[in-house]
Amino acid sequence: MTTSASPARRRGTRFSVAHGTAAGAGCVLAIAAALTGCGSDSGGDAGAPGPATPSRSAEPSPASPTPSPTRPSASPTPTEAKPVKPMKPSTPAELRACADGSCTVVVTKGTELPRAAGLRAGPFTVGAVSGEGVDISSVDPSVFTSNLLGQRPDQGGPATINELSISVLAITGDTAKLRLFPAK
Repeated sequence: MTTSASPARRRGTRFSVAHGTAAGAGCVLAIAAALTGCGSDSGGDAGAPGPATPSRSAEPSPASPTPSPTRPSASPTPTEAKPVKPMKPSTPAELRACADGSCTVVVTKGTELPRAAGLRAGPFTVGAVSGEGVDISSVDPSVFTSNLLGQRPDQGGPATINELSISVLAITGDTAKLRLFPAK
């Protein structure tokens, strides 16, 4: 037996291909006609679906209220929950009190903290204060440099240089509240 198709089957195949091309062109024309008819408001299509865009009414429906832009959110942000008071930078006399290694001061960029000789740390210079953290650097008498970069209140604990710990308690704008204390 041969595997070739019968003449009638071959004619049917040719017929299908020829009609398939014509049918494909007819489908394209039908789709094009349907698309050009979309959105026309002739009024003759009583059973046709309405426009795709929803109509807007003057009042929102009670089933789906829209939130008011002035209405407070359900969960307040941290700044809304607790008002932030501006901090006044510490005076030079308050900064000098840090020489014993135990003080709480408010600093800005450029603030200098004295050396805590008994704890082998300092002097310190505040290099930056921003929402990203506080940068503090120190060059001791032996020219050893220490840099504490991006120190934040929520970092999990104080930074320690030799026997002195420095903790950032708060940052408000360009000021930061620091606590210096002996390391344990």
